[in-house]
Amino acid sequence: MNRFADLRKRTCATACVLMILAALPAADAQELGAKKPNAKELNAEKQSIEKKTKVHRLSSTRRSVYDAFAYVNRIPEGPEEGESARDVAGRIFGRLANQEGRILLKLPPGMDRDSYLAFKTFFRYEGKMNVGNCAACHAPAKFTDSKAHIVTKGGSSTATPSLRNLKKRKVDIRKAIMGKIAASRQKRSGEADEIDDAYAEMNISKKDVSGLVAFLNSLNDVSDSDFRGLILKSKLLDTSGDIE
Repeated sequence: MNRFADLRKRTCATACVLMILAALPAADAQELGAKKPNAKELNAEKQSIEKKTKVHRLSSTRRSVYDAFAYVNRIPEGPEEGESARDVAGRIFGRLANQEGRILLKLPPGMDRDSYLAFKTFFRYEGKMNVGNCAACHAPAKFTDSKAHIVTKGGSSTATPSLRNLKKRKVDIRKAIMGKIAASRQKRSGEADEIDDAYAEMNISKKDVSGLVAFLNSLNDVSDSDFRGLILKSKLLDTSGDIE
């Protein structure tokens, strides 16, 4: 008798579940029925990336010189929930100050002192000079905020492009940066109020261009094997002198 009672309970429970799923929208029902990855599966995925690249604790699939630099120095990859572009830049500068102060900063091949200083110019959002404020619109990890901005005098709103892999898109980086310098001067002088407010914070000149070009070129992807080499061949940068 108990056996039949147990069978009846299970049959009723199954019917209740089916009724609930039938009442839900298709998308919700599918989500309830979908199998979510557990900790073991997520760990296996991470290990597969490590096995392929032979780099320990690597979770990112991005493969540029900059990503190697961020990995060896534990630079924040991008914003946490609710963080602004300035918040991310602040965390990055906090990490850099720690590495520079202890002379632990490492640069992979393809990144030198000039491109490192340009990296800081790119993220700097306040001060009297070498302020790119670029991350206001080109935030990591994708180096775009995926929003639209007016970036030229008399221009219309355009989507912010990613700065990754500009080489593949054959972008004239120097020309693009010179255009940004012109736009920032127009914005700050009041000649073009329509240009995005982020340009009012910019303060860079022609002398900053070559370093910024070098830094942006560090955002081009390489192969897995070359990426591993970038990490293994990273070398300490002497930050005891002119690095601020």
